[in-house]
Amino acid sequence: MKSDDVYPSCEIEAPAISPRHGPGATVALGLVPDPPPARGTATVTGAPGWVATGAAPPKDSAAARGDPAAALAHSAHALGSTLPGGSEADLRAFDTMIGGADVVGVGEATHGSSEFCTVKHRLFRHLVEHRGFRSLVLAVHRDAGVRLDAWVLHGTGHLRTIMDEEFRAGDSAWNTTETRDLLRWMRVWNVRRPDSPVRVAGNGLDCAFDIADEAARRYRDRVAADYTLWWQRHTGTRVFLSAHNAQIAGEGRAGTGTQGRILRERLGARYVNAGFTFGQGSFNAIDQNAPGAPWRRFTIGPPATRAGEDVLERVSRRDWYLDTRAAAPGVAHDWIEAAHPIRSLGVVWPCDEYENTRLRASYDILIHLHHIGATHRRAGNST
Repeated sequence: MKSDDVYPSCEIEAPAISPRHGPGATVALGLVPDPPPARGTATVTGAPGWVATGAAPPKDSAAARGDPAAALAHSAHALGSTLPGGSEADLRAFDTMIGGADVVGVGEATHGSSEFCTVKHRLFRHLVEHRGFRSLVLAVHRDAGVRLDAWVLHGTGHLRTIMDEEFRAGDSAWNTTETRDLLRWMRVWNVRRPDSPVRVAGNGLDCAFDIADEAARRYRDRVAADYTLWWQRHTGTRVFLSAHNAQIAGEGRAGTGTQGRILRERLGARYVNAGFTFGQGSFNAIDQNAPGAPWRRFTIGPPATRAGEDVLERVSRRDWYLDTRAAAPGVAHDWIEAAHPIRSLGVVWPCDEYENTRLRASYDILIHLHHIGATHRRAGNST
């Protein structure tokens, strides 16, 4: 038996900004060493002296002076941990936010950051155990989904081999220990609960396409949405959809279609999505300046002045989440309805770091992490 098969016990107008990284940056970006990523709760210098837990801030707070961070804090809920397991009391508000949705799409601001993966693992595990979810749909090609489904259901094949063979080239972002750990947990669940199994599917294309081509992206998103809807009907299960922020969002670039927008149009309130933002940290990406090179680890600092994250960093000292649909009238509502430059990083770097985004139109739920670390890429997966 392979070692990986055993789970250990457990374009809207927005203010112009000067990016700190990527094209036009004034600070050079370099490769960084591989220290362990930050774990658990993070703090941020300069955050308000009170923690957002849904309670009102002091009467003399900046909220009264029109500070959007202080106003948003009224609706924010502290995220107790970025790791699966442990107390789930901090997720009760999340349960309320998703309501009776059949499909919950959860994004990521980069493809290569550990905490986005581990929070998704935590949320999926919670929804399986407490809300009856039984399906995980990944943004990988369908053949990979078929093999992974056979493994989590029946233990068919070896997980290490499946991941090494299926997560190559464009899909290699998922060949990480974070992905492996989530799949292992699913397998353990099925061994212990064969009467109520969890399943996995891939809703991506089985052929290569030009991601720079708008028509190709639209086709990809339509196919992904169609397959996700088919899978939900076919299995009769509640679905956890894991993809990039740009794919699960209810609004795309300049209002263009996305997988999330299609799902929202077809499912209405039965589709709920959650997008991630972050303050600073590391991620793995393909180096644009070294064609043919393997994935590398990059680090970026605090957000640029007037970027949306510059406000989001000040909402709470803790990692947090909120329901954008429930933002209080006034400063909070107006800020979250407007467009702001928000980080959206894909599989290559450097790239255009910021994208004008209307957070309310894009995400029902917003999850903000202060610090992120790069995913742990598995040995031999650099191609």
